[in-house]
Amino acid sequence: MKQRTKLASILMAAGLSATITSACTSKSQAVPTDQDVSRALVNDVVLPSYKELVGGTERLNQALQALIDNPNSVNLKTARDEWKQSRDTWETTETWAYGPAETENFDPNLDDWPVSDKELAEALSEKNFTQENFDALDTTGKGFHGIEYVIFGDGDASIEASDLTTQQLAYLRIAGNNLESNAKELLAAWSGPGGFGKADVEAYPAKTVNDILEGMAGCLDEVGNTKLGEALASGKGELESTFSGNTGADVLSNLQGVQLAWKKSKMQDYAKAKDPELSNQLTAELKAALAQAKELPTRLNDKLDDGATQEQVQKLIKAISQAFNTTEALKAKIG
Repeated sequence: MKQRTKLASILMAAGLSATITSACTSKSQAVPTDQDVSRALVNDVVLPSYKELVGGTERLNQALQALIDNPNSVNLKTARDEWKQSRDTWETTETWAYGPAETENFDPNLDDWPVSDKELAEALSEKNFTQENFDALDTTGKGFHGIEYVIFGDGDASIEASDLTTQQLAYLRIAGNNLESNAKELLAAWSGPGGFGKADVEAYPAKTVNDILEGMAGCLDEVGNTKLGEALASGKGELESTFSGNTGADVLSNLQGVQLAWKKSKMQDYAKAKDPELSNQLTAELKAALAQAKELPTRLNDKLDDGATQEQVQKLIKAISQAFNTTEALKAKIG
């Protein structure tokens, strides 16, 4: 009797242990579903990034208004620093710049380039610069790059606050408000029960898997072939953020955004369950591209004519191209 009770106890303990082990293993090895991926994209990637963008454009606008009210070197530096901070945030989001960013023109309103510098210079030479003048500008005269053109100067890092004209200050007042407004409207377009996040992304999770990979591939293609490739072929005038010399930071933020979409949306784990080899390969390639991007000169725009810098850029383009090809292969298989 005692032996049977002892044996039963042992068996019960073993069974309980197996149940706990099985539960822990199941939980730790759970593969995310496409619904998990779509929810994570909206709630852990897109909405936090656009909230950060709103905060950044608010701070930039406040700095611009302070510069307008008191044009001095301290306020100009603050405005430039806030521009770079909010610029980095925006560039990180370019992997998921689809949906409202495209259909409602938030992307061009915030970030069209290259700047129509002749059109903008002509508008700023008018006796007065008004809302009507601003509204008449093409999108390439607005957004981040229009503001950049004014506060950094046309590639002239020595511009002083006292050099800013009445028309330029009037432009900054309108452009700062417009930039902040577009960022807020973009966040609103993704938010809430009727927003793009819930009504389109989470409602169609299978499509989201393809959209994430397509967004990653699109960003990699733009960075490698357009932002860097065209500049390497045609000269530094093709570089984005040329007035501020911020192109290197733009590229790094773009690649960080690709990696963020890959990892934080649970796409990496989802893909790994479908094709471990391609998934691991892409993870390694993104890591390699990011490491190379971090080695770019601080002001890439000023050093693109240097042979060593060109070699760095060529290596980075190759690394980005490898990541692009793997992303495309993965998209063809599971997208």
